[in-house]
Amino acid sequence: MSSTTEKAIASAEAHSAHNYHPLPVVVATAEGAWMTDIEGRRYLDMLAGYSALNFGHGNRRLIDAAKAQLERVTLTSRAFHHDRFAEFCEQLADFCGMEMVLPMNTGAEAVETAVKTARKWGYRVKGVPDGTAKISWRRTTSTAVRRRSSASPRTRRRGRTTARTRRASRSCPTATSRRCGTP
Repeated sequence: MSSTTEKAIASAEAHSAHNYHPLPVVVATAEGAWMTDIEGRRYLDMLAGYSALNFGHGNRRLIDAAKAQLERVTLTSRAFHHDRFAEFCEQLADFCGMEMVLPMNTGAEAVETAVKTARKWGYRVKGVPDGTAKISWRRTTSTAVRRRSSASPRTRRRGRTTARTRRASRSCPTATSRRCGTP
């Protein structure tokens, strides 16, 4: 690793939270599936922004569409209606085969909505007495995950499910996969 890369990484590490542990590459430019670091080395981007860039870096059609929208209205809060929202929701719901969609700006909104949905499900489906639902969080390394990861390769290939997965799929009759509600 060159001193230029080391300095850039050290500066980022000194002034940013350590919630990620990135690869020792400092990207300067990118186009399509290729990235170039500050040293001029090219990399094939196999991560694609954790699938957020599956159309590639600098996709001209997406940039033009985003630029046109940004020039009209940069962002509206859901506190207001806007002239393209209804059409967007209608097309997205149709595309997904759903009655309604809930577009969000952030993961925080998604988590908040998931908590509200879980609480409502508890009241409606499980019969939890009104006002008593408590939402609890589990660590990613739950017992079910540990059990699956320690299972033999043969067991994993068979796709065995845990009792908890079977219960979840029975309580959500519309589920077509292991996770409730996943199409």
